[in-house]
Amino acid sequence: MKSVLFVGYTNDKIVTAQQEPFLYHKRELRQELGLEVAVKNVPTLNEAVNLCLGDRSDIFFLMPSWREQPEVVETLIRNLRQQKPHAKLFFVDPFAQASSRFLSVLPYVDGFVKRQRYQDQSLYTQDLIGGSVLTQYLVQQQHYELGNWHVGSIAPRGYASQIKTGWSLGTSKSFKRLLQRPRWLFRPKAKTMDIFCRMSLSPEKDSWYYKYRLSALAALAPLSADYRVASNGGSDKSKEVSQRQYFRELQQSRIVFSPFGWGESCWRDFEAICYDCLLLKPSMEHLDVQPNLFIPGETYVPIAWDFSDLEHQCRYYLQNPAAAARIVSNAREAYLEYFKTRSFVAQMKQLIQGASRTARLEPGTMTLS
Repeated sequence: MKSVLFVGYTNDKIVTAQQEPFLYHKRELRQELGLEVAVKNVPTLNEAVNLCLGDRSDIFFLMPSWREQPEVVETLIRNLRQQKPHAKLFFVDPFAQASSRFLSVLPYVDGFVKRQRYQDQSLYTQDLIGGSVLTQYLVQQQHYELGNWHVGSIAPRGYASQIKTGWSLGTSKSFKRLLQRPRWLFRPKAKTMDIFCRMSLSPEKDSWYYKYRLSALAALAPLSADYRVASNGGSDKSKEVSQRQYFRELQQSRIVFSPFGWGESCWRDFEAICYDCLLLKPSMEHLDVQPNLFIPGETYVPIAWDFSDLEHQCRYYLQNPAAAARIVSNAREAYLEYFKTRSFVAQMKQLIQGASRTARLEPGTMTLS
């Protein structure tokens, strides 16, 4: 029996979601893989590393806050590797983007885990504008100004293959419960809305994030004349509705449009599938995501990144409900299949048993701070 310790950042719902599959699969991980799992949370990566140094576990997963400084993260992970040379060490990246500021830790870990990873791993060796494929596209194709915005780093030479596809926010326990609840017991709400796109906007109205999301709302605007659309509106575009209204409108909608945010996928993608809505979102074909619920034309409807086909696609699927129902059903079945087959356990087996550092630093190259 090998012991696993997952140490995350305190009071973060994303960290909690990333830890939950380890807990609801605790028995299967023990019986099938011989892994005994424990989960703890601390406020800083320094405390997380100290916790690991005093722990005898064989395998460590660390997920710090995205606010940690890259230089500090590299130093701490390097020192943990030096003092735990035989343990398997996985860095669970906290950034929502497929990119990360923390790629400098790659030489010291057995796996750098992203909840959404670029299909083309050579992208991690490139100096992308703004740090990501999305921000580079917005600058080069849409002429956005990013200012000092940059969420990215370059993988050390020879280490890009150490970036592994993790498990998405869709593995959260709340989604598992919602998806698996008996249909006869919880009758779906009547679909009285056509299109849903409630979302937060940055308070910084000169930011690329605000401009991008505002352009998504603008692309929806022509549909309001013919369909019932629940989206941010009025003169204050950053106004948010209550959580209760958000979920009521989402459940009652036929289509959920989910633009990219700080990262490509978000909670709303999985909410849409759980509530039998047709998911439309910018094409995800550049990413590897588990569970894979982003199969074009099968489990979601991909939209051009400039939203040029959004109006057409919405009108088509609202006018062809049978075509929409097929995709909705496929998405639900694919999502249920992920949980039925305990795919997370198989993924952990592949991740842990296949882990190996592609190179080791020579003695004396690592120093303690």
